[in-house]
Amino acid sequence: MKIFREVSLADSLTVLNALLGFSAISYAIYDFEKSFTLFYLALIADGIDGWTASKTERSKIGRELDSLADTISFGVFPSLIMFITDIRLFAFASLFLAFSILRLARFNVLNAEDFFGIPTSVSAIAMTSLIRLKQPFEVLAISAVVFSILMVSDLRYPRLRGMYLAIPGIFLLLAIFYAEFCYILLLAVTLYALYPALQSWRKR
Repeated sequence: MKIFREVSLADSLTVLNALLGFSAISYAIYDFEKSFTLFYLALIADGIDGWTASKTERSKIGRELDSLADTISFGVFPSLIMFITDIRLFAFASLFLAFSILRLARFNVLNAEDFFGIPTSVSAIAMTSLIRLKQPFEVLAISAVVFSILMVSDLRYPRLRGMYLAIPGIFLLLAIFYAEFCYILLLAVTLYALYPALQSWRKR
């Protein structure tokens, strides 16, 4: 099986991300809190995967693996828990999933320094945080539409590296134990989402 010769350490972490995402989906059906824990661990695995890939030579299948794993963890999982939370969110959850897939497919064919469209992981953090904080239907529906549009937009977002990647990881770990940290995650996501507008304002 030659494929295993092509799998790097970063790729192994990508597969771990996918497995954690699948586990989160499985537990979402009957244990919401445990599913959030697994989702946060998938996010952390994704962050470590990106850091590892930047320090080592990326394999030929790395980019494709990354997008496939992200579809599971950051596309399917948040869409599913939207639907489980409120059946009226089905259309919005479907939109979120469809645009997540489009965003990840575009990422595979671009090789830019920055991201085009807000990353699926950031959108997933936003939606899961709102759900965990028990926000009403209207807030969830509007947020799903906004973040879906941001994912497929042409807005440029910076890649987080080093300390800027480690700090969110700490808050994700804390959010496993304290739901209140979802407010901090939402604040961070909001500031990141506004980054293109803030950059445009600064250049005036």
